[in-house]
Amino acid sequence: MWGYEYIADCGDCDYDKLHSLENIQAFIDELCERTCMKKMGPLHSHYLEDNEYNKEHDITGYSVCQFIQTSSIVLHLCEQSRSVYINFFSCKSFSTKAVTSLIRKYFEPVSIKDYYLTRDAQ
Repeated sequence: MWGYEYIADCGDCDYDKLHSLENIQAFIDELCERTCMKKMGPLHSHYLEDNEYNKEHDITGYSVCQFIQTSSIVLHLCEQSRSVYINFFSCKSFSTKAVTSLIRKYFEPVSIKDYYLTRDAQ
């Protein structure tokens, strides 16, 4: 097996938590610690501003990427629908239960649809 990917679609999250870059950073920090992933550089973040186009397409909010030694963790946080979309990809295995637990702690979603994939081109 070459890699592992955990995908989570989180609905009805706490607005203040998904709007807080400090909370997002704390989530990434604890996630990397609990899954034994080494961060490579700082968290990259971009805030998609609140304008008519972004509201209409539900894309107002942060998009962030944390590169890790074994790949990356990407989050898209949509303020209007209070949704969080997470992709955690690594060639090193990790506990999906730990990831789900931290999602609940940091974003308080009412629902989580999650998927765990193994990746291999062979």
